[in-house]
Amino acid sequence: MDNREIANRVLELTLEITRLDIYEWRYLDLFTWQWWLLLTILILPWIVFIKMVDKKHLPETLLFGSWVMIISETFDHIGYELGMWTYLVEIFPLFPRFEEVNFSVLPVTYMLIYQTYKDWKQYLIAIAIAAGTFTWIGEPILIWLELYVPLKWVPAYGFPIYVAIGLITKWGTQKIYSLAKTEVKQ
Repeated sequence: MDNREIANRVLELTLEITRLDIYEWRYLDLFTWQWWLLLTILILPWIVFIKMVDKKHLPETLLFGSWVMIISETFDHIGYELGMWTYLVEIFPLFPRFEEVNFSVLPVTYMLIYQTYKDWKQYLIAIAIAAGTFTWIGEPILIWLELYVPLKWVPAYGFPIYVAIGLITKWGTQKIYSLAKTEVKQ
C-alpha cells in the first residue's frame, strides 16, 4: 500500500467510527440521566465561576484557564486514542472525550485556586488538595457511575499530572504577564 491508499483507508475507518459514535449518542446516550448529569457538570462550574471570579484580573485568569483546558484536553485525547481509557456516555457525539471535565470542572477549579492563592506555597497546597480530590474522589465516582472506564490506566497516575498542570499553567501565566509588564515599561 502506498501513502494515498493508507490515507484513504484511515479516512474510511474514521468516517465509520464517526457514524457509530453518532448512532451511539443518538440512541444510547442522549437524554439519559447520565447525559443530564454530564450537562450539569459542564454548565454548573461556569455559573459558580461567573459569581466568584475577580473581574479585575479576568484576562489573566482566563488565560490561565485556557491553558488548563488545552493541556487537559491534549492529555485526554492522547490517552483516549491510545486506549488508556474510554467514556461510556458522551454529551456531544463528535467529542469522545470528557469535555465536562476538560472544559469546565478542571479549568474553573484551577482558575478559582489561581485567583485565590497568589503565594506559591499556598497555591501548591491548594492544587495538591484539588488533585487529590479529582484523583481519589472524582474519578472513582465517575467509574462507579459508569461514565469513565480506565482500561490500561491506573487513576492514581493522574495525581502528579493534575499537580503538574496547575504548576505549569501558573508559571506560564505569570511569565507572560511579567513579560507584558516589562514591555509596557519600555
